[in-house]
Amino acid sequence: MKKKNLVKGLALACGFGLCLAGCAPLAAITDKNGNNITFDSPVYYQGQVARVGDYVFYGNSYADVTASDFNYNAAAGKSYLARIDLSNLKFEDDVIDLNYKHSSPKGVEKVSDKLAGYANQQMFAYGEYLYFTSANIHKTTSMQNDFTRVSLFRIKFNGEGLEEIGTYKYDANSSITLQKGSDDNYYFVVICPSEAEATTEEAATTYDVYSVKVGAKMGASKQIVSKATSAVVGDENSTEKTVIYTAAAESETKVCAVKAIDFANENPTIYDSGLSKAVVLEGKIGDEVIYSYDGEIFYKDATAKGTFVPGASQLFYSAGDISDLTSIGGGYVFKGASSLVYKESLDAEATLIATSTEYSNMLFADGDYVYLSNASSIIRKNVTDKTSETLVEGMTIISGQCGYDGENVYFYANRGKLEEVEEQPTDSNYYLYQVDKNGNIQMLSNLV
Repeated sequence: MKKKNLVKGLALACGFGLCLAGCAPLAAITDKNGNNITFDSPVYYQGQVARVGDYVFYGNSYADVTASDFNYNAAAGKSYLARIDLSNLKFEDDVIDLNYKHSSPKGVEKVSDKLAGYANQQMFAYGEYLYFTSANIHKTTSMQNDFTRVSLFRIKFNGEGLEEIGTYKYDANSSITLQKGSDDNYYFVVICPSEAEATTEEAATTYDVYSVKVGAKMGASKQIVSKATSAVVGDENSTEKTVIYTAAAESETKVCAVKAIDFANENPTIYDSGLSKAVVLEGKIGDEVIYSYDGEIFYKDATAKGTFVPGASQLFYSAGDISDLTSIGGGYVFKGASSLVYKESLDAEATLIATSTEYSNMLFADGDYVYLSNASSIIRKNVTDKTSETLVEGMTIISGQCGYDGENVYFYANRGKLEEVEEQPTDSNYYLYQVDKNGNIQMLSNLV
């Protein structure tokens, strides 16, 4: 199963309710009337930051949890969960004007000792809590570290009430969304590798789906799908609050079945109990499901309960595979082969936006713009007139890792050699930066 959501991955495995002690409480974050800021509905900031009032939450530096010499305690000492007041950035008096953008501001506050700066880390804000993922520190039964798993935590915006929600199996195809269910409550919906033994073929090719009710008290983890071959969950514009998935057909003469399940009340739907050719779900935007079938990409209205066998009028794109499907305005942007492609509607002609020589990763879409990155730059392209603007260039960037609050793009980069600074010590760390839509750059991290 391929990755189907710009939201990067998680996977759910086990229990809830472990409460941990956090750092000393920080100042509350208040609005202009002095009231503590809370969120009535979840807010997602495209990945690795969260904006609460004038404050931004982030991992202080970037850690490579896949490195053979990775040490959690050493990494967490640099890449802890931090926050800073963007409305009041101050610097040491001796900072040279040329180096402001690469200098650590005063006032970086540690929110938690948990490691928060690493690949595909996620943050959501809801109620009075920040929900964030962190590298797993629970050892296996053989007392080994297993950093193929991650843990989901929540903590109040002032650093109180750190609570571990669960430990999660994880791979590049895992995903998580936080959205309203059919009962008007909010749920984490987690798509993750099946919990069979990792050495089996089944574990490498099938996925489980979990639903977790979010509230003042976290609900229990419920496995609602077992051994799916592909699965997608919609966005906030989907009228049916379901996970659609494919699985092995019960009949030995058929290849797969297509089903759905309501992630709040677990009511099932069967679209087709047995197809003679494989369906692979690519994404769900609103009520439109995009899927591959017999070497091409098709679309289907999920509210229509008929089979997924397509007709010619349902052709979306002539290719065997697409990825990173994202809504943009009233249209769609996705990666096809090695190029970024745009369609202004389901039936519109596909147009080329960027080639693999121009970008390595698609970050997110906003308005008519899609934001892209590579190892040294961040650009944004207008999908309608194809104009391009470079926001960041000439830096060493962790491509594909970002956040976005509607005003600033947040990314990890190395400071490099600062101008007019003699005998500067070597700093190989990657710190969090912000860049606005005019290309103004500022580092936010505390130097470590």
